[in-house]
Amino acid sequence: MADTLLIDLFKQLGSIAVQLAKQEINLLVGVDEEVQKLQDRLGMIKAMLDDAEERHAVKQRTEKLWLEKLQISTMRWMTSWTRGTLQGSEQRLREKKENQLILTLLLLSRRRQPDVVERPTTTSFVDVSNIIGRDIYWDELLRSLLSVGSLEERNSYCVISLVGLGGIGKTTLAQLAYNHPEVQDHFQKRMWVCISDPFDQCKVAKAIIKEVDPEHGPLDNIELQSLLCKIHDLIKDKKFFLVLDDVWIEDFEKWEPFKSALKNGVHGSRILATTRNQIVANMMESALTINLEVLSDEDCWLIFSKIAFSNEEELKYLEDLGRKLAIKCNGLPLVAKTLGSLMHNKRNREQWNKILDSHMWELEDIEKGLLAPLLLSYYELPSTMRRCFSYCAIFSKDYLFSRDKLVLHWMAQGYVESKENMEMEVIAEEYFEKLAMRSFFQDFERHENSDDKIIGCKMHDIVHDFAQLMAKNDSFEIDGDKDDREGCKFGELKNLNQLQGTLRINGLENVVDVGEVQNAQLKKKIHLRGLVLWFSPLDSLEDEEDIRRMENDILVLNALEPPPHLQDLEIGGYMGNIIYPNWMMSCTTLKRLQLLRCVKLEHLPSLGQLPFLEVLKISWLLNAKKTVDNQHYEFGPQINDKDDVGAGSAECVVDERVEVDNDEGLEICEVDR
Repeated sequence: MADTLLIDLFKQLGSIAVQLAKQEINLLVGVDEEVQKLQDRLGMIKAMLDDAEERHAVKQRTEKLWLEKLQISTMRWMTSWTRGTLQGSEQRLREKKENQLILTLLLLSRRRQPDVVERPTTTSFVDVSNIIGRDIYWDELLRSLLSVGSLEERNSYCVISLVGLGGIGKTTLAQLAYNHPEVQDHFQKRMWVCISDPFDQCKVAKAIIKEVDPEHGPLDNIELQSLLCKIHDLIKDKKFFLVLDDVWIEDFEKWEPFKSALKNGVHGSRILATTRNQIVANMMESALTINLEVLSDEDCWLIFSKIAFSNEEELKYLEDLGRKLAIKCNGLPLVAKTLGSLMHNKRNREQWNKILDSHMWELEDIEKGLLAPLLLSYYELPSTMRRCFSYCAIFSKDYLFSRDKLVLHWMAQGYVESKENMEMEVIAEEYFEKLAMRSFFQDFERHENSDDKIIGCKMHDIVHDFAQLMAKNDSFEIDGDKDDREGCKFGELKNLNQLQGTLRINGLENVVDVGEVQNAQLKKKIHLRGLVLWFSPLDSLEDEEDIRRMENDILVLNALEPPPHLQDLEIGGYMGNIIYPNWMMSCTTLKRLQLLRCVKLEHLPSLGQLPFLEVLKISWLLNAKKTVDNQHYEFGPQINDKDDVGAGSAECVVDERVEVDNDEGLEICEVDR
């Protein structure tokens, strides 16, 4: 699925890179021109990525691949630029490649119309016999609908809100209330309006009028004022029950006209709103908010079995596997229904075992059923909050988040936007509150003596799976030289075995305790595909302290055992003179290797251990002469005309002071001079 988080990351990269550039080169001649050029280029790329996200183009395979190329190219270009390692010729080549990528994306984008996540329209109709497991909420809801004076009623009506995660059963509970015989007898008028998003005031007003008076004539070309007046007149002296299903709007100014127009009903009228967002319930001034929790495994089994099996014989034959699948629903009725539909025509135990062993998001039918409600909630978030949400994927399922620690992690990753006259920690706290209000977190732990403040929480398993899906190609960063409260420590990586995408570790030259580095346990990060290890390079190793630095770098690198399925590895500023062969033995899946400014490295890793290597970049390896197996490497054929380098060819950028053999399948296309 999507790489939207990558898009957000690149938006953020622009402002960071420009600030770094200003700090690093503000004493150089022509700085303003260079920074402006950098800013213009990043602005163009940002606009391209914004457009792709707006169209959800990351779901299209072709555009996704081109977006990835553009993102990777830009990240490498920016990293080299801010470190000062990018030479003029290489910069021109990179700019040319990016221009080609941007042009290709523009052509692709013009072929397609915006891709909108479908928002299903709900109705009031439901088979009551199929509703399972909501008795605990039903009694309270029915009592609140029928009892006059049981709730604080400032108007002729009061608002009741059902709040919970998408797919948890809010609409079903509202349908049950709407169709209950006692509710039908109690209210003179019942109205069901599916709101969804965006909140079109005229469209909602017309829907209410049609519900009150189905015989009403055409409502075309009528202004909102006139529509609200009609509502006001139609409900006069009537006790009404209005269901507003799937409300997203947080803007009180758009709700206020309806709030006033609906006051003309009889005292005891009710409005029932369903929403995924506690903020909506607060905005509508709900007299009662019912937060729906997940179903039990037994209830999920009952829902699943009603749909999956046609008769008792089938049920007995597959019940053991069906109950295991019901547990996999994690208490969400929507998942139970979708999974039941998927299994309805499957009667082979081998098929059932295959589904049982599959990751939920690998099943196309399940993805279609579950992805829409989660994507709707996800795309409602600002880009900064999307990054914060997706970051939670690096923690294990059922992990108990500490609010304070999570906020500091977000700040350390650079996910929190700074604002004038507002501390960054306060902004990050707001991010947490809004994610919690939008049902992305659950199982809250609260501080008894601090206004019921949330101090800890968990994430639903399905939401966690979704976060992993959105973050699968993201990059995360820690600094080895940070001991302050905003830094990420190596030990904190120990249990983050869900890390995906790329991990960047900076400041490794400052590591004192090698044992702390071992605590990172990178070898257990089986989902990581990219790893960047950056030490601060020295021009020479002359005194005793510098010699200790060389020895320490060797120990640190050796302690950072690489992940087993790594595809992209960059080591920069390493002052050791060797990379041990056993360190590279687990990197057999490596496709791209970069050794940058490792000026004291004498022995290169054996390229023969890297059968899938496609791209090799070696720069400023002044002393490298042999591989660890003592094979002497000579230059292979060179392509000196950089314009001939195509986007699809293998790339090898080699400093001319290093002797490298042209390994089979590895094309040397450029030599730094």
